[in-house]
Amino acid sequence: MLEPSDYSEAFAERLRSLGVEAALIGALAALRYRHRPRYTIDVDFLARTLDGIAASVEADGFETKVLAEPDEPPYAIFIRGDGRRIDVLRAETSFQHAALDRAVGGVITVEDVIVHKLIAWRPRDRDDVDSILAAGHELDVAYIEGWAREWEVLDRWEQARRRG
Repeated sequence: MLEPSDYSEAFAERLRSLGVEAALIGALAALRYRHRPRYTIDVDFLARTLDGIAASVEADGFETKVLAEPDEPPYAIFIRGDGRRIDVLRAETSFQHAALDRAVGGVITVEDVIVHKLIAWRPRDRDDVDSILAAGHELDVAYIEGWAREWEVLDRWEQARRRG
């Protein structure tokens, strides 16, 4: 199986060629900011639209699972094949749109990674936040706290800061 970092940039370029504005999120984004590396098995992108993605990758032999509510545009596409695992999520919330607006070099910012991880809050997400804090980045704490309050996860942020 390929390492996700081996194919993430090629897929980002494919999205750009389709006219899809997207940024890396998830574990690979967190790896940009962590103190210690960690293993991941897939690549996650946040995109403004999912238009044209499934047809493009299916034409190259990839399998797709497109998730959508009835009479709504798709909100996620899971792409598998040739040793690759790629998930593309459509930005739906004001936070997700802000994260895309703030992305630098095709990757969401450290603050936006932290907020995503506070929302998900699985053990690996807590570890990501702890490792990011250990790396000593200069953070826009007011930005994190604002979104943490909005998502009602401010207690998680405070817990993480106490641990860090």
